[in-house]
Amino acid sequence: MENQNIELRQLKNNVEIIGTLKSKDLEVRTSKKGNRYMSGRLVIASKFDGKIQEQTVRVFVMESSKLFKGAETVKNEYKSIEEHGEENADRIKVVGELSLNEYYNQQGNLVQFNEVRGVFFNRLDKENNQPDKAIASIETVVEGFVEKLDKDQLPTGDYEVHGFTVGWGNNVIELKNVVIGKELAQSFIDLYQPGSTGLLTYKLNNYVEVEEMEESQQPAAHGFGSTETVGSPNVIRNYVNNIEIIGGSIPFFGSKEYTPDEIEAAKKVRALKLQELQQPAPEVPQTGFGQKPLTTENIESQMPTDMMNGNQNPFDAMNSLNDDEMPDF
Repeated sequence: MENQNIELRQLKNNVEIIGTLKSKDLEVRTSKKGNRYMSGRLVIASKFDGKIQEQTVRVFVMESSKLFKGAETVKNEYKSIEEHGEENADRIKVVGELSLNEYYNQQGNLVQFNEVRGVFFNRLDKENNQPDKAIASIETVVEGFVEKLDKDQLPTGDYEVHGFTVGWGNNVIELKNVVIGKELAQSFIDLYQPGSTGLLTYKLNNYVEVEEMEESQQPAAHGFGSTETVGSPNVIRNYVNNIEIIGGSIPFFGSKEYTPDEIEAAKKVRALKLQELQQPAPEVPQTGFGQKPLTTENIESQMPTDMMNGNQNPFDAMNSLNDDEMPDF
């Protein structure tokens, strides 16, 4: 394939999360070829901007890596709210990167979302006064922006921003659900024309907004027996999950920015990746009803053979598998 000869320049991609460990689900496993690795997820609760934010951090590290010992300490020693209560849970700092998880679900729909991949983990002492945060600093190629509309289709002043960054191994990472508030939007637009590259600072938002509606209906007349109101029908919960631009540098000039040719090459690599995602999965014999569960035999055909030879980030292959499936590397 012509895209195999394209070598994309990697861009900086750093994430830092500080908060209290809410839960952990880590497990040491062994692949079909006998390689041991740690995989799973952490959920970190961070309090800032008057909200409780929850960030899910994906963990994957080979036993042969120097980072394995740190992940093992998290698994065996770190205390979570779920297991030990909020008073005893550890405040931690996670440094990692933002990635793109994408796959076709059983309905044939493409599911895409960004997630945090943890690399370094540190427990914070009780005396540590670093504030909670969920921040990303990413060199981004800005492709464009669109003003957001309210429910009446009127401009809000907020904008959706479309862009991407480039990770290790020609991994083009689209940044999904990126927004910028009206307070910063115009300054951003004045600096970043479509095709600009620069270092942007993002806040990772994932929280629940709760609002109460005023009672709009008269209570029903009492008929007979006892009546009780169950639940709270006048409470509305809005789930906010986005990546918010909160600052940035002057766009790059000279050798640091992505050139039009490099942007075009990145789009070709990205198009190939989407094409590969659409390749039909191997047929699986039917059982009594529905589809036969995946086994190690039919999973093998879905795994890239060059996963561990330096041509592909191991995370990319793990994205398409469930946690209980055994990879072939």
